This record gives sequence, structure tokens and C-alpha cells, in this order.
Amino acid sequence: MAITNGFEMVFNRRLIFGENKIAEIPGILNWYNKKKVLFVTFSTEFDAFKKISSLLADAGMTVVPYEVKTEPTLQIIDHGRDIYIAEGCDCTIALGGGSVVDAAKVIGMLAVNGGDTEDYQMRGKAVTVEPPLFIAIPTTSGTGAEATKTSVVINNNNHLKKSLYHNTMIADVVVLDPRLTLALPARITAATGMDALSHAIESYVSLNATPITEMYGFKAIELVNKYLEEAYLNPDNLEARAGMMLASYFGGVAITAGIGIAHIMAQPLGGEYGIPHGDACSIFLPASIILNQEYAEKKYVEISKAFGVYKEKASDNENVQALLNKITTLQKSIDAPCCLKGYIKEEPSMDYLIDVIKRTTGHITCNPRPLNEELMKAAYELAMKD
Repeated sequence: MAITNGFEMVFNRRLIFGENKIAEIPGILNWYNKKKVLFVTFSTEFDAFKKISSLLADAGMTVVPYEVKTEPTLQIIDHGRDIYIAEGCDCTIALGGGSVVDAAKVIGMLAVNGGDTEDYQMRGKAVTVEPPLFIAIPTTSGTGAEATKTSVVINNNNHLKKSLYHNTMIADVVVLDPRLTLALPARITAATGMDALSHAIESYVSLNATPITEMYGFKAIELVNKYLEEAYLNPDNLEARAGMMLASYFGGVAITAGIGIAHIMAQPLGGEYGIPHGDACSIFLPASIILNQEYAEKKYVEISKAFGVYKEKASDNENVQALLNKITTLQKSIDAPCCLKGYIKEEPSMDYLIDVIKRTTGHITCNPRPLNEELMKAAYELAMKD
């Protein structure tokens, strides 16, 4: 972008990073004079959930648990809103991966703005009241949901996996405690790590990139390059877990510049075929670079520097190819998927898939190469190749 172009960024009010930082949560809520927490989590059996709940109880606060075990749907979020209101909660905590954080964002917003999730996702209802205090505590390293104002929700009525967002939906406080990711299964480590990498790369080449998003994205790429394979192979390595937690957060900040063809394809096809989001991003990331190279080659060369494969005497094309080879090697080392074939058993109607993509992410215009049906088809075809 030209340095004179205007842009807007939305950041969390407070970021706390480090081991055992969850111990600070009661003090934060006490400062805001909060008494009753809707505590959204994947499982109330989490040791971290039990520990935080105990700390809150000791501080004289009431915890209302709400489990979100799948990607959020309209019903899951609306039910959470009903519980929040019925119990008279005054703040929200999310402890979990992107699905939990995304659900909590919308629950808090609905609690004070009225209406249901579909009103905001599909009907353009406006957010007019600032949501109550929201603390996000991620337990995975990839979605960056704690750093964004966006929530991705499955609409059971039209089967679309579509985002809704507002500046006020971003978490007020984020607690990044790398110890919470030590028990993360290898498969989730790989999938969320590739999601973080996709955020960083797509935001870096986005037509809406800014000096700030480029800075965060570049650092996220460096951290993924340094720590993802180590976190996958040696899950007890706290330094690697901390590095990936920061990579995820930085990627989340960076993706405010907007997503590209990898996410444009991954989000709707993930919803259509039940592909975990990180896996879908992994599959479409190399295709996105191939298809966008002509339109953003210099930026991909910069990304090759973050990956440590740049050679000064090599041509731009050679450096981009080195980047692609590096990503492919990383995918293999962490068993991340690189092909759609394992998820799509029967050849779908391309017209149907394109219609789904258009209705879900077809409004996005910041991919370096103009988005059209030809690009969608090309991305699909590349993703189907072994």
C-alpha cells in the first residue's frame, strides 16, 4: 500500500502473556467490579477451567459454565445468550480454541443488543450497544480469534459457514498462557499452526495490507518457521508452545487486513464437507501462492526471507519456488494435509460449489488476483492434486 493511504486497526485493550498468567484473571474482573461470569469452554473437565473457576470462587465471584463442543452454530450461540440473560451474568470468559472464542464473542454482543445470531450474520442488523467485558484465553495456537473482531458461525438454516463481526466484539483482555497448550494433540497442533501461517501469509499479500499488518504477519511467519515443527514433534517444549502462541496472536492481528483465496475457499468448503478449518487452510495455501504469484511476487519474495530460504542471487521466481518447497516440506513434517481428495469422495457440481463460495466469502475483494469463478475453479483443481 502507499504509505499515504488511510487505514483503521482494532486492538485488544490489554494483552497478558506468560506462564501461569491465568492467575491474574480474578484481579482483572474484580477491578471491573464483575460478579457473575458466563464461562464458555470446550469442557468443564479442563484442568484450566477448574483452576480458573476455583480462583474466581475464592474471589467471591459466581461462575456459570457453558460448553461449546463444536464449531458454533446459530443454536449454540443463541442458547448461550439465553443462559447469559437468565442467569444475570455481567461478563464473559472464553477458554478454548477458535470455536469457543468465536461463540463467546457473539453471546456477549447478543446479550445486550437483542435479536438472534442470524439477524447479524444474514440480515445486517446493527450492533448499537457495547458488549460486556470479555476475556479470551486461547488453548490452541492458530485461529487468532482472540485478536479479531470476527466470529465464524455455521448457519444451520442455509448450511453456510459465514462470518459476522463488529469492532466491539474483539476481546477486551487476552491472556496468552503457553502452558495451556502443552496437552494439545499433535493433529490439532499441526492444523492450528497451518491456520496461523495462512493468516500471516494471506494478510501480508492482501491488497488491504498496512505497515502494521505486514509487521505482525512477517513476525508470525518467522515464529511458525522456527517453532511449529518443534511444537509438533516435541509437544512438551514450552518455548516452542510459547512461540506458536505468539505466532497465532500476531497472525490474528495481521488478518485484519483481510483474507485471500486460501481462506475464501477453505471456509465454505470446510463447512460443506466437514473439513477442520486448519486442514482446509493447509490444503489451499500452496495453491493460493501459485495463483497469486504474478500479482504479488515481490511480497512472496519478502515472505521467503521470513522462512529463511531467500537467496540474494536467485531470481524472484526461484525464491517463490523455494518458499513453496519450504511450505510443502513443513506440511510433510507435521502430517498436515495438502490435498482435498481425502475429504471429497464424489465429484461435486462445480456450479453448486461456486454458488456456496459466492454466498459465503464471495464478497471479499482484497486477494491480490481479482476474485472470479475462474480463480475459484483453479484453486479447487490445484487443491485436488496429490
